[in-house]
Amino acid sequence: MSIQAAKDFLKKIETDHALQEKLKAASGLESRQQIIQAAGFDFTLEEYKQAIEEAAAAAGKQLTAEELEAVAGGLGIRMPTNRYGAPLW
Repeated sequence: MSIQAAKDFLKKIETDHALQEKLKAASGLESRQQIIQAAGFDFTLEEYKQAIEEAAAAAGKQLTAEELEAVAGGLGIRMPTNRYGAPLW
């Protein structure tokens, strides 16, 4: 498991619309984790949160408390925006 895997996942999800749809349709955290692992990514929730925080910092944006809670609470229920401010979903 690694933060790099989480960063790679964030890059992949920006352009992979099929993966986005699978994650949207997933019923819960475990389902999303299985989809992510089946796509070849292996990272913890903490690594995912850190990757998102680093991506937001690199984009010059600080996550709101609501965005951080969405990340911590659901691993993909509400993704942050990409580096240009556009929603990833």
